[in-house]
Amino acid sequence: MSQQSPTWQVKNEGSFASISITLPSIGGPHSNINNITTFHCESDAIITTSQTIDIRGSMSGGVLAGLARAFLTRESFFTTIVENKSMTQVGDALIASSEPGGVTLHRLVRGEELILTSGAYLAGDEGVKVESSMQSPFSMFGNYSGTGVFLLKASGVGCLAISAFGSMHKYVLGVGERRNVDNGH
Repeated sequence: MSQQSPTWQVKNEGSFASISITLPSIGGPHSNINNITTFHCESDAIITTSQTIDIRGSMSGGVLAGLARAFLTRESFFTTIVENKSMTQVGDALIASSEPGGVTLHRLVRGEELILTSGAYLAGDEGVKVESSMQSPFSMFGNYSGTGVFLLKASGVGCLAISAFGSMHKYVLGVGERRNVDNGH
């Protein structure tokens, strides 16, 4: 049977927002240990969890990917993996950015990629992959905004939690439409 996805909800929107994630139990008529519900997050994002939650560190993508993430994008070397292994009880976790500012949720769909500035990644569903990405060294934004040429690229399918030092504005783009953002603001 397919695994159930966690549910995500932004709490206390504004400067000190947090995100509540509910992780379903493994239980059910066709339950097995492979149905563990999980998500990944920045290493300092966990505020509190219920008793059914297991937390472990991981080098997502291996040592080289961890080094690239830490040195090129100022993200954590380790990624935190949060799992609910309970057969019967729903689990929950509360996460937040270590910096004050807004958080938002974005549901990635197959084939979509989202470029994030350093420090914007907060958490994601198991099906979301976040890796270092290099923008053109000749990019006007990379050279003049102060963010450099290394960013983060999120892809895959699932919920992605994004944080910012300050507020965020969401734009809904049409098919094939692109929007340039000065990632120094």
